[in-house]
Amino acid sequence: MPEKILGLDISKDTIKAVQVIPELKGYEIISTRLIYIRHAGGIHNALGQLFENDEFRDSMCILSLPTKHFSFQTINLPFKNRNKINQTIPYELEPFIPYPINDVLIDYIIVDQSHHSQLLAAVIPKFRAEETIQQLTEHQITASIIDIDTVPVASKLLSGSTTAEGCGLVLDIGARDTTSILFAGGRIHHVRHYSFGGEKLTEVLANAAGVKFADAEWDKKEGLANGAEDIISETCEKFLRDVKNTLQYLNLRGEYDSEPEKIFLTGGGVLYPPLRKKIEGFFSIPVEIVDIIDTNNIRLSENVVKDWNPLVMNQALALATRETKKGTGFDYGQGKPGLKRKYEKYKKEFKWIAAVIVLIFALFGINTFLDYHYDKVRVKQLKQEITRVFKKTFPDVTRIVDPLQQMKVNIAETRKISMAPGRTGSGSAVLNILNDMARLVPESTDFLITSFSFDGTMVEIKGETDNFNTVDVIKNNLGSSSYFSNVKISSASLIKQKNRIGFDLKLELR
Repeated sequence: MPEKILGLDISKDTIKAVQVIPELKGYEIISTRLIYIRHAGGIHNALGQLFENDEFRDSMCILSLPTKHFSFQTINLPFKNRNKINQTIPYELEPFIPYPINDVLIDYIIVDQSHHSQLLAAVIPKFRAEETIQQLTEHQITASIIDIDTVPVASKLLSGSTTAEGCGLVLDIGARDTTSILFAGGRIHHVRHYSFGGEKLTEVLANAAGVKFADAEWDKKEGLANGAEDIISETCEKFLRDVKNTLQYLNLRGEYDSEPEKIFLTGGGVLYPPLRKKIEGFFSIPVEIVDIIDTNNIRLSENVVKDWNPLVMNQALALATRETKKGTGFDYGQGKPGLKRKYEKYKKEFKWIAAVIVLIFALFGINTFLDYHYDKVRVKQLKQEITRVFKKTFPDVTRIVDPLQQMKVNIAETRKISMAPGRTGSGSAVLNILNDMARLVPESTDFLITSFSFDGTMVEIKGETDNFNTVDVIKNNLGSSSYFSNVKISSASLIKQKNRIGFDLKLELR
């Protein structure tokens, strides 16, 4: 059975989990879970609720950490060798990090390597990552891969050929935080965190309308402003101006050449319809709602269809279906004890098995080639032998195209002639005579015919056998044929080289 994969998106307020099974082409979503941490009584209890289900526990876990805990820096290096990059990048980042270099985790993705190495590096304090890792360890769960919030969503969008061609902006608007990711030319160029989310709009709506937070949250999801349109619009515009200023700054730095052609929205904060319209009007470019299911061959099982909300579950699904090979994204599980993928402890064995399989296929290929070669040589020899027999049997034929077919035609013509009335004197066909001879002489008799001639009235046979008595037996057996009036032995003598008896028989037809 294929290994189950669990995508785990843990924020300050919720835990979102999506479990998938890899298929031949794509994935099947078999389970999902949305747990509100506050209602569960804290992160420990929320994780306990999730993993009390053994189905979620028996999975390869891929986790994301919040963008707000990371520092991002674009680095340019004059070489492309990955080992050199790994050795150099800590020293390049050290001036920008407010922590000792040994107290942080560093990873990077490649933005461009056409002339040199342009990298987007992300740094997180170790204690931030270890805090989440410890929370999982308390429930005997190990994260095989640890990525950055929203990055897998952007990577999934870039896996589509149409999206990857241009420049775009991903906005993941959550409850309290927003992550923006700028991509161009099929690569992620910039990641940034903003202190803006759906709850901020709910607070503005509750204060302006004088209602409880829960009631304001309900009104917000229904798209109602209750007279607070202006203040909500002002709050949204402040956030959008920050995003626009970031884009202009990056453009001035030359980190991308063209303006975004489309904005891709995901996250629970996008459930407020006026916000989507505000974003589209502010930037004057198309806005698209992200659904990770549309980017890959992913199907929903029947038990999760009715509860599926792509805006809420996109991140967890992108994690579950994330590429696991090295270099496809950020991974802060590398080199950490207990954070390796399940199969990595068998990595050496896999290499040996792969080498043995390659050797077997190579030997099989060589054997097949040799068989084919020897068969080809044998066929050539048989064709030459057929041609030689044909020339010997039909010396009058000078043009040989297909000796086998020509031989069949000549035999058929000879057979017609031999079967012609009066050709044998008594009307007997040569083939009938041979058939009668085969019937009269027992199969166990050592009787080898070396020459057979027929002139219409008499058959002359030259042959070999094991002794003189057998010659008499053959003569007597043929003498009982209804075709022959007289059978006599013309000669019989010892063949010294073969230690056999050679003899001549003359058979007169009736």
